[in-house]
Amino acid sequence: MARSSGFLIDWDERSKAGTVLTSARIICSKYSALSQWSGTDEYAPNAEIVAHLLDEDDATVPALLLHYDKHVNIALIKVEIELCAKIPSFSGDVIYGQEIFVLGRDEHQNLTIHHGRVQFMGPNKFQRHHYLFSGCVINQPSIGGPVIDLNGQVWGMANFPGTAFIPSSIILKCLDMWKKYQCIPRMHIGMKLSPIKFLDPIHVERIFRRCNVDSGLIVHEVSHGSVADELGVRPGDIIDSVNGEHIATTIELENLLMRICESHLDEGGVIGSCVDIPVGILHVRKGRKDPRHRSTLSLRLNVAEGVEAFTSGTLTVEV
Repeated sequence: MARSSGFLIDWDERSKAGTVLTSARIICSKYSALSQWSGTDEYAPNAEIVAHLLDEDDATVPALLLHYDKHVNIALIKVEIELCAKIPSFSGDVIYGQEIFVLGRDEHQNLTIHHGRVQFMGPNKFQRHHYLFSGCVINQPSIGGPVIDLNGQVWGMANFPGTAFIPSSIILKCLDMWKKYQCIPRMHIGMKLSPIKFLDPIHVERIFRRCNVDSGLIVHEVSHGSVADELGVRPGDIIDSVNGEHIATTIELENLLMRICESHLDEGGVIGSCVDIPVGILHVRKGRKDPRHRSTLSLRLNVAEGVEAFTSGTLTVEV
């Protein structure tokens, strides 16, 4: 179905078994090129996976799929390997503008190295909230490769043909939750968002003059029939807090939502149950006497482990 790169994140000396992190696209049998929000991708978890160790003997070994997550787009596979390579260390926080290198393999299994810097280029209406961008274009075989700095620390994993990667903070939280619950739960918020702080200064200044805010998340689209839609959230509104915490980027939002899920499960909650999340919103409406009306909405969100699909029903806003 697909050939992807991957890298070792754990190795057990006694069993000689290693855990490899890669992209879930390695078992994706049907992929929607139009939008990752469509929820129409199909996966074959029972597919045979072969790992190329690229050692002196150029050995290939069968690999066992341990877990895959459709939304985050990661997969964990188990590989028996006699000699462990050095396990890389993850950097906790990604710094925007940081110089990075994207490692991978080409169609002939040769090493590829792409040089770039951490960027924020979205997410646009096609891409997920947990993406950052490298500024360098990679091809399918390099998806799943590590994104590293000059010291060899892992800052993320190449995730999508083009420039997107999953930052280390998201990966570490996903790995932690998988170890605890054997799944990666999150909440489906039903909105496509973009941070104010990464807009150009002209847009930031215009929003500040109009709304007296210079940070937060702009609502670009609301999923038709979602909780946010039913509570009256509309494109152009600005979210400045979630669960009492100020949120400046979509990465911060994704990490917060997973922490809320983790606390809920630790307190005895189960997958499929709901959590009430207070969300502070600045409603921006034309024609209203006070166009900067603030409110705190309570979003009852489902703790789920599936992919979040999006139903378009409201036009995207320009800011």
